[in-house]
Amino acid sequence: MAKLFLLCLLLSFTPKAQARNPLKLTTFNAGLAHTYVPHAKERIPHLLSALQNHSTDVLCLQEVWLKKDRKKFLKGLQQNFPYSFSSRIEQLKSKRRPTCKIGELFGKDKFVSCMRNLCGGLDGDEFTDCILQKCGGALNSLVASNRECASSLMAQVGKSSLMGLLAVLSPFKRAGLFAYKGSDGLLLLSRSPLVNTQKIDFSDISTLNRRVALTAEVDGQLIVCTHLTADHGAEVPYTGKFKTWKDEHRAQVERLLYNVAKKDQPSAILGDFNCGPKVTNLGIQGELSKSCSLFKMAGHKNALFEFSPECTFCAGNSLNDEDSGDKIIDHIFVKNSFLGSAKILFKEPVLLKSGVKSNLSDHFGLQIEVMPR
Repeated sequence: MAKLFLLCLLLSFTPKAQARNPLKLTTFNAGLAHTYVPHAKERIPHLLSALQNHSTDVLCLQEVWLKKDRKKFLKGLQQNFPYSFSSRIEQLKSKRRPTCKIGELFGKDKFVSCMRNLCGGLDGDEFTDCILQKCGGALNSLVASNRECASSLMAQVGKSSLMGLLAVLSPFKRAGLFAYKGSDGLLLLSRSPLVNTQKIDFSDISTLNRRVALTAEVDGQLIVCTHLTADHGAEVPYTGKFKTWKDEHRAQVERLLYNVAKKDQPSAILGDFNCGPKVTNLGIQGELSKSCSLFKMAGHKNALFEFSPECTFCAGNSLNDEDSGDKIIDHIFVKNSFLGSAKILFKEPVLLKSGVKSNLSDHFGLQIEVMPR
């Protein structure tokens, strides 16, 4: 009896293990690709307002490409998310100067001549669309003759046509090979401290945009925030080290999974993966489905598909073309964790200062609730 009493006494003074609270994780592609996704500048105040009023523990943002936009988001969201992690903006330069020769760009059936003759007078989003639609053949020819010149020229997205030409024709400096000065567009924000922050670099297997993954630990959970290469198909000629955009995307997925596997802990991988399975009964189109299946093969659950899948990049979004189709390309993949919920966010349109009714982004957001096992 005395031993039993002593045991109870000791247990009463043994500190109880703290129960972990579920983590709310959110991924959102803000669509701030200026001159490519419409109304980028006008949407920023509405994006900030929506995120300031959004309840989550960890936020992974993609496509905050410009340095000035990054500063606005970090400042505007600091009260809600005092902890942040982002990588340094660094450019990769071409090997020679000038990167392009005048004869490669100007003349009959040359890319810049086509651009001036068929798209002259247009600006911003309309100018970008016109180039892709009407000068694709000339761009393909440039790729065949000078791959680095074509890559540098495409990387000037966001600049005026004059500034873009000066960059690739300058005899004094080499042109950049990544758009937006080499920015990866990622911001990882958190209400709790971000521990052991690291960057998984895909720069050597990236074309047009620099691709990376940001990693950190939050309450014992490994968080990964990323944005992988899109399959531009024939619309944008491929100028990288692989044969196609599809091959490049798979290489990035494989490197990402290899690095996450080394951590061997509960994990959540968030972002715009530019890939997703086909769901026939929901009218969802597949996108680089084989690459996406690698996550499942590695033991990662697709959180949204554990509940009720719906499109995240949708034809009904005001910032997308009606023929773009419905796709699920924004995901949160989890491993060694219990899932509590999953839902699509930021679907409601807003009224911009110009009087245009617009969605917040060309993507919708995704939030899940997760608990480490």
